[in-house]
Amino acid sequence: MTGDRASPGRPGLLWWVLRAQWAWGLLPLALLTEVSRAALAVASASFIAGAYLDWTEARRDRWLRIAPPLLFAAVAAAAADFFRGSQDPLYSISVLVLGIQSVRFLLPKGVRDGWQLSAISFLEFLASAASTTEVQFAVFAFFYMGLCAGAMWALQVQGEEMEADPAVRTVRTGFAAKLLLLAAAGGVLFSMILFIVTPRVGIGQMLRNLRRTEGITGFSDTISLREVTGVKADRRVAARIEFPGYPADISPSGLYLRGATYSVFDGKTWMRPQRHRMRLPRTGSHYTAAPIPGGTLLREADVTLEAMDNPALFVYGTTHLFEGSLGDVWTEGEGSFSLAMPGHPPLRYRIQFSQEASRASVPDPAAARRYLELPAGWDDLGELSARITAGAGSDAEKAEAALRFFRTGFRYAVTDSASSVRDFLFVSKAGYCEHYATALALILRASGIPSRLTAGYMGGEWSDIGKYLIVRQSDAHAWTEALIDGKWLTLDATPPLGENSPFFARTGKPWIYVDWARQRWDKYVINYSLKMQAEGVAEGQLAFHRTRAGIARAFGPAKALRRHGAQLGAAILALLLAAAILRRVIRIPSLNGLTAAQGGEAPLPRDYAAMDNTGSIAADASRFLALYHRDRFGAFPLPPAELREAGRLAARLGREISR
Repeated sequence: MTGDRASPGRPGLLWWVLRAQWAWGLLPLALLTEVSRAALAVASASFIAGAYLDWTEARRDRWLRIAPPLLFAAVAAAAADFFRGSQDPLYSISVLVLGIQSVRFLLPKGVRDGWQLSAISFLEFLASAASTTEVQFAVFAFFYMGLCAGAMWALQVQGEEMEADPAVRTVRTGFAAKLLLLAAAGGVLFSMILFIVTPRVGIGQMLRNLRRTEGITGFSDTISLREVTGVKADRRVAARIEFPGYPADISPSGLYLRGATYSVFDGKTWMRPQRHRMRLPRTGSHYTAAPIPGGTLLREADVTLEAMDNPALFVYGTTHLFEGSLGDVWTEGEGSFSLAMPGHPPLRYRIQFSQEASRASVPDPAAARRYLELPAGWDDLGELSARITAGAGSDAEKAEAALRFFRTGFRYAVTDSASSVRDFLFVSKAGYCEHYATALALILRASGIPSRLTAGYMGGEWSDIGKYLIVRQSDAHAWTEALIDGKWLTLDATPPLGENSPFFARTGKPWIYVDWARQRWDKYVINYSLKMQAEGVAEGQLAFHRTRAGIARAFGPAKALRRHGAQLGAAILALLLAAAILRRVIRIPSLNGLTAAQGGEAPLPRDYAAMDNTGSIAADASRFLALYHRDRFGAFPLPPAELREAGRLAARLGREISR
């Protein structure tokens, strides 16, 4: 391709852009999907070798002879993968496509070969788009849009060269870079418009179900004294939660996100009771979790959970309604909810909840006994509980006395924590949230208050950029829930540590924008639904009506609006007329240049004429300027003959001036 070369024998910008487009289809496959690593390695090596052979314009007779066996080997590898390897049709097809592409990289390339490789690259890019939900794909998409435009341009130039047209114009590097950047921006803008007008009904869930993800651990059917603290050592993001309509003066960072409740304790481990699960009533994508008492103030939370290896659905307060594509949702009747499957990919759902505890149903006798059971041989715990709650009359007063007991003499510790709850209560008095939550629940049980242990997340990091809560594994927490005055109330004996916590983690300022981009990508690209589209249209209509009402208020009644509207229209016409006159005046000095562009010859500028003592270059300079004006400002490029004439004149003028 000579039309875009900076100098003879050296490939120019479009040569590199074309090959970058071929290679760019491989990048998202390698970084965002699970295509065969061996096939990708072979394709990458073939691309590098082929680019070197193209650069040196080496002969490839040997490669042409061995191309058929190489293609047969690619087909055999794909067949072996399908029948003996992954047995996944899509995976095997990707091996076949990468094998064919590898052979094409090594062979000589005409225009037809270039179009075929560009088409293969585009198919690879589409395969990446169909198999990933990562926000990084947006970056790959932006650059790929520009590279596709450059590849088409390069192949067009190459086609003109192969037609033996000597007048193929030189590509200016700066102009090409700006044009490709504009093409990338335009392509992304067009894609955004398509995304806005095309809801993906459930496509996010389908894509994620196809992915092989490593789920976040924790919150199983049993929980030991170290399980929650073990989860806290992991600082990955577990959930991102938005709170539509939440009061601006109230921070949601202090809310408890419940994942599971445990009511059976054997002295070392908390367990869920073996009881019949109930399926929540469902109407479409709405689930009824609990009746809504009259006068209850409901809040909303949009929860986006990362992949987890447990079926828990995390909720706030007393959850009344679920909304989302969740399949069957189950509950044990103890305030926790779960999916039918043991684990789940990333998912998104909305809950309606009340922060105040609702009145609980009267537990059956077996459940009532379970909430009051103490491990065998813990008689001294009854004495401790009686001493702590001495003088307290009601259950609420007893609970407050128990909380005061843990506020003095106890400390939060991870490295030298107690080995058991008895050691925590009577000896070391040092432990972490599981120690505090278990000890409080047992003291309350010993005083006759039904209690249970609850595990989930407490608080999180509030993102001022995206207005949502970032919940990490390090925010995992255990606390106590007690049945007081007919309601399950949250009681937390663990001292608040804040930034002094050994598990405290926050997102740096630059990375908070990255996290915001990931959250928006997940919400508005992967899980964009028809309902969200309708909400966007409704918000646009409200904004239009607010704007129209504001204009009406600014200009007064309808009669005044018409009067001011006429004045405003007259002012706009006057400004347009003044702009047209000014433009005409400014263009007057360039009439000579326009005349030259239309075919006449402009006189030699005075400064250059003074240098021409003999008058030998005046005619050539005038002719060159005329050709330059026509090429620069004319509607069409110069014909091949005049383009060659301009080149000869430029070379002669350069020699004369340098003397």
